[in-house]
Amino acid sequence: MNIKLITITLALAAAALCAQAQEKKDNPNPWFLQGQMGATYSSGDADFGKLLSPGGQIAVGKYFSHMWGARLAVSGWQGRAGSERSNLARGFYYGAATVDGMMNLSQLIRRYHERPVDVSVIAGIGFNRTFSGSCASSFMGRLGLQASLRLNEAIDLNVEAMANGVSDRWNGRDDHGIDTYFNVGVGLTYKLRTGFKCISCLSTEYPEQVYTEEEVNQLINEQRAQIIETTHETVKHDTIIIEKAAEKVVRGIRSHVSFELGKTEVRGNQEINVLAVADYLKQHPEARATISGYADKGTGTAEINLRLAKQRAEAVRDCLVRKYGIDENRLTTTSMENDEQPFSTNDWNRVVVITAD
Repeated sequence: MNIKLITITLALAAAALCAQAQEKKDNPNPWFLQGQMGATYSSGDADFGKLLSPGGQIAVGKYFSHMWGARLAVSGWQGRAGSERSNLARGFYYGAATVDGMMNLSQLIRRYHERPVDVSVIAGIGFNRTFSGSCASSFMGRLGLQASLRLNEAIDLNVEAMANGVSDRWNGRDDHGIDTYFNVGVGLTYKLRTGFKCISCLSTEYPEQVYTEEEVNQLINEQRAQIIETTHETVKHDTIIIEKAAEKVVRGIRSHVSFELGKTEVRGNQEINVLAVADYLKQHPEARATISGYADKGTGTAEINLRLAKQRAEAVRDCLVRKYGIDENRLTTTSMENDEQPFSTNDWNRVVVITAD
């Protein structure tokens, strides 16, 4: 097998995958690029340390569902072959091209649950070629594990360990068996067409806020001044307009409860926004409230986001009922439909909007 032909084929395939990835900006399972550096251990008769050598890998792929994915990988660098007689080892260069299937074990254990660390099983087949005194090519199989730590929405830190089976000529000896070598690498995974916002630094700022009594009075005074300056009607007509404007501001409240990525629990620092609505409902017994839940479509699948939105709205409702004693019949709970988003900034949409009037 010609190693140049394999390399060119994989390069073209990778370019095609990247081009498709650029067309799907909002895909919840984006295409990814991976790069790793580490060590290769070739099984042989020399001491362990003499059979270690540097290795590396690059790959492009995609998870097509919450659990299953695939990638094209090119790996290689140096291998080592040992001699049982002299306990010496000689080095040689090699390259491998494989198609790997990937199964996310973390999603298998708890489906649709977003977590900072995922563990995946990887199995693949492909071609391997050594470059030494006599070049040798062969089919190969591989099996291993990859652990990924999410750094932000675009980048994961990954650690991968693979066991590879190749032809008998890998170690330069004809002993009528299958030769093996092992790779351990550390690297990064970049998810195409995603952002770079750190999970720990996600903004909790929203364009609207709960108004204090002083702020409500200030708004009323500003509206009153505007009406007086812009109208030439009678004092009676001005008074009617002012009273309606004041009633519109005072007899209603809108509050937001923000959530962490993938979470449905109401955090302690957000309960003040729930309390503001509870106080309003207690002061106005005839008022009712609508609780609308959302999830950002920039992360997760549509199924996950719809579930999160519904559970977030229910969590806020339960807080109003159980903790603050609001009659459940005065509350209406809704959640997002499809990819509905109340705010243009992606991270702001991990939110429940409460409107009472």
